[in-house]
Amino acid sequence: MAAWLTAAAGPTLAGEVPCDGFALGYDGEAKKKTCTDEDNSSANLEMETKALDVSGQTFALWVSYDHAGMRTYIPFRSIAEILRGTSFSNIEPLGVSRHIQGFDVIAFNGVPKGENYELTCALFSRYTGNAGNYEFDGGPGTRNATTGMYCADPGFLTPEQQKEGFYGVAEQVIAKLHLPSAD
Repeated sequence: MAAWLTAAAGPTLAGEVPCDGFALGYDGEAKKKTCTDEDNSSANLEMETKALDVSGQTFALWVSYDHAGMRTYIPFRSIAEILRGTSFSNIEPLGVSRHIQGFDVIAFNGVPKGENYELTCALFSRYTGNAGNYEFDGGPGTRNATTGMYCADPGFLTPEQQKEGFYGVAEQVIAKLHLPSAD
């Protein structure tokens, strides 16, 4: 389940690093945790991406943290725009998006493209920090972006955790994350 989550939610990152002491962490139960760190800078732009992949018996979690340097900003994207960019088909939102612990969150049922099973997921994002460039002080974006997705096998959810109750699950997952400060 975790392999499609990375493909569905974001780019595959090179540069696997130890998870101990890593900028991203998760305090929940997990069968496997993988951490990656990648310098995505180019000749004119500075960008670093850190990612955490966590998998368990009945769930998968992916979190990415992007940090922009000088002359670089991360454009704002709504949670609905991010959801449209994932590799899910037959997306059915579970109620309206919410603001939970500083994140915009949308829960949904969806089928990973190319698969024939449905998952219940929560996509979450937050943008923080002043754009770090001198050309656009307080420019049209932000310095940091944290995006994540938590998906569970709906067959293992209690009736209270299903439908709009999945927002409570998302809140519990977000509470177990260790993330860089929202500066």
